[in-house]
Amino acid sequence: MTRVLFIHGTMTRYDANYVRTQAIMRERLQGWRADCVVDAFPWGEYWGAELNPRFAAIPGYDERVTAGVLGGPIAEEPPAGDPVVALWALLYDDPTIELRVLAAGITRSATARQSDASVILARAVHLLAQQPPQVPLAELLAEGGIAATFDAAVQRAAALFQSPDPQIKAALLGITDQELEPYRSALARAIVAAAMRAALAAGSYPELFVDSSLRDHTVAAVEQALGAGTGVLGGSWMTVVPASLVTNLVLRPNRFGLTKYALAFLGDIFTYQAKRERIQQAMIGQIGATPTVLLAHSLGGIACADLLLSHPAIRAQVPLLITAGSQAGMLHEIGALGTLGAAGVEPTQLAPDFPPWLNLYDRNDMLSFRAAPIFAGTVRDVDVSGLQPFPHAHSAYWRNDTVWRHILAAIVAPGNVMYQLR
Repeated sequence: MTRVLFIHGTMTRYDANYVRTQAIMRERLQGWRADCVVDAFPWGEYWGAELNPRFAAIPGYDERVTAGVLGGPIAEEPPAGDPVVALWALLYDDPTIELRVLAAGITRSATARQSDASVILARAVHLLAQQPPQVPLAELLAEGGIAATFDAAVQRAAALFQSPDPQIKAALLGITDQELEPYRSALARAIVAAAMRAALAAGSYPELFVDSSLRDHTVAAVEQALGAGTGVLGGSWMTVVPASLVTNLVLRPNRFGLTKYALAFLGDIFTYQAKRERIQQAMIGQIGATPTVLLAHSLGGIACADLLLSHPAIRAQVPLLITAGSQAGMLHEIGALGTLGAAGVEPTQLAPDFPPWLNLYDRNDMLSFRAAPIFAGTVRDVDVSGLQPFPHAHSAYWRNDTVWRHILAAIVAPGNVMYQLR
């Protein structure tokens, strides 16, 4: 029998999203081995920070109220590298951004006769707005958490053909045959992104924000409903439009939103530091005498590493430590990981009985850090990507097949978490 104890991270409480994450973990782990015991330690419910302060002290509070990962997107600079991640970072903030970028390089009149290609696409959008979604689209919308907001998003897309923005209107009405597929794809992504934003604003957290595969399958189904096969990512515009144009179109100063997210994240870290010993004693009690794999996310990884460093006796009950999106390495570098002090020039040597440590991080997750360059021992960093922009990348680990391949391989053979060359 294998026992896995999940320790959550910051800004997590015992709610529908937490229960859904637990269900995913049980499905993955018990699908691998039916007798695997999956337990949880919802410490934030008892010792976490207040998640709903007004943040009225932040400059910009009165001008614009935006929320972080649990309540609404923040205008973030697109992560470098993957154009898909960069595009969705923009779409999450402004669902029409791709259409506006496409329209930016086109000079057409908003009063010109509507082209045949435009008529075809407009009819398809209006037909989708008038009829209930069919299978498989309907199933994907329900699974992704946007079934309730999808119809309104389609209605808004249909209205774009008579947009008050003359540039978008002219671009849509004058679509050429060669432009039909890029615009169809852009409209599909605009519809899905708008439905996601609306669901987020209504208080839910759609699965599409953390499951890029489900999101992309949903977009493909919308494209098919609009009369296409597999679409092209914005046609060829991603390779020819200067990054500065995209940035100037969508990014803007947003101190309130960014600071609010940062403070919400830091709140639980400060609270953990203040209540550290009580939380650790509760964790020791939860582990008990049964060998237990610790599976931790974000601040949960800090708590687990801190526990194993400061309470040597508990190491005998922990055959493996797995962290995802954790800041343990960074906190040790700045001297904020328990009583360990700041890391030196050379990596800090872990005790011989410290369990093998698998640390998963995502370059698009600005809250994930490496551990192997900081700690000397059986520590392995693995770079994974959920193909989501930040901040949603921080919540996307558990829907990532690559993550689970590494987790299961480590549980089967903890000794294979090898020393990493530096």
